[in-house]
Amino acid sequence: MAVRIQSPVPGCTRHPGMGFVYVCESCENKLICVDCVTDSHNGHTLGKLTDHVVDQKREIQQYVHELSKTDTSKIEELKDVRVYETNGGRYQKVISDIKRQGKQMKYDIDSAIALLVKMCTESEKINRDISDKNETADLTKHLREDLKPRLDRHEQELTPDATVDVTTLGREMENTSIDPPSPGRLQTVEFKPGTVSSELLERMLGKVLVDGEVQSYKPIPFPVLLSDFKTSFLFDVCRTCPTGDTAWFSHWGDEYVYRLDIKGNVKEEIKCELEVQAISVSPTTGRGWLCVCEDQSIREITTGGAIVTRFTVHHTPASLCITSDDMAIVGMEGEIQIYTTDGRAVSDGAGSPCRQMAVWPHHLASCKQTGDVAAVDSEGLSYDEYIGMEESDIQPHVIVMDKYLNRKFIVKDFGTTESKGTANQPKCYPHDVCFDSSGDVLVTETVTKSVRLIDGSTGRCMKTFYESYVHVPCCISLHEDGTFWIGHGTGYYMAVLGNCHQLAEKWED
Repeated sequence: MAVRIQSPVPGCTRHPGMGFVYVCESCENKLICVDCVTDSHNGHTLGKLTDHVVDQKREIQQYVHELSKTDTSKIEELKDVRVYETNGGRYQKVISDIKRQGKQMKYDIDSAIALLVKMCTESEKINRDISDKNETADLTKHLREDLKPRLDRHEQELTPDATVDVTTLGREMENTSIDPPSPGRLQTVEFKPGTVSSELLERMLGKVLVDGEVQSYKPIPFPVLLSDFKTSFLFDVCRTCPTGDTAWFSHWGDEYVYRLDIKGNVKEEIKCELEVQAISVSPTTGRGWLCVCEDQSIREITTGGAIVTRFTVHHTPASLCITSDDMAIVGMEGEIQIYTTDGRAVSDGAGSPCRQMAVWPHHLASCKQTGDVAAVDSEGLSYDEYIGMEESDIQPHVIVMDKYLNRKFIVKDFGTTESKGTANQPKCYPHDVCFDSSGDVLVTETVTKSVRLIDGSTGRCMKTFYESYVHVPCCISLHEDGTFWIGHGTGYYMAVLGNCHQLAEKWED
């Protein structure tokens, strides 16, 4: 019986010169070398690469067999349908019908406008004719043919030499009016606008039916910029407080943490004495928490502003998140684990600690509604290191887990750019993460300077939630009142937004 030898396959980018020997079944069959096993896959379920290749070949052969039995006539039918639907077919006809109906409505509206304008023009002409008649015809006749001759006669009869028939002249005066004739009445005109009814316009224009059902378009609300400010310090983490309008800020490698209000005013400035790696805010107490790399400690900021060490962990802490259940989730070099706030490891119910494997989970967030947890794992690479790499199997990503850290899905593709990082994935470098009130995930994506909305159930990238044109969104936090605090660049710039989708920033470099 021949013995199949497990020979390395060259290509490990993490350890130059080493070849792939195993696949990590815990990491979606990722190819790894011997050094990877102890480096970042210790404790994972491993399989031989040769066995994995044999299994893959078997699946490919089965797939080829299934393809060979495919009814190609159905494929041709689908092709015909696609050509009809996309190349001047049904959709173009629908669009043409919508435009035709709209054109007819515009024509009818223009005709109605022209009719009203014509009515105003004709009324103006009638009034002008009346005015001309009043001024030139009746008034002139009254002055020239009536009053003037009478005035002349009366002046003549009153001269000393004239013989005045007083009785006759008096009777004429009694029966004669010296008032001018009444002028013709002018027409009055005004415009009473009708009520513009969107419902009526929609009924006039018509509806779009999709599969026979009426569809309505709901535009995405434009963002409301509530506040923007610059800080005097760098920050890469911002976490809002559950009450009030303040948030805690920190920057890895800095000894200070800051609490600022929505206008950027510093409310608290606290020195830790050691460099702070990351911070979190308890949703129940509102107190700030922080983790320190040097002594691997997890600390709490008390009401009086003192910093108290609550417990230490067994690996270098990279991130921290305090949940609504008052649990402390710690992202450490190589893993993520849950502790009570006094440092006791939380069990998954079977005696094992709640744990998830990760390389460098540098930002964490938990969902108040579902209890889900999200972590951004950079795979140990900085942004510059990752962007400067050629094709690699390393891809920074977001891990979404349930409240016990059981993995739900991993997000590697954010639908960002054509620049490829691997054979199948584009270049993506997530930086921070938070949950919205629906349990969906918001991720700041560095390559495209945007915030992406991820479906919290499927891991599918649904849309771009926010875009920046100047600075890179780096950190994000959601306040309970629905406002988002989004930090930009490597710090300094902060925007507090309402319903945000897109914002042209006004900050200068």
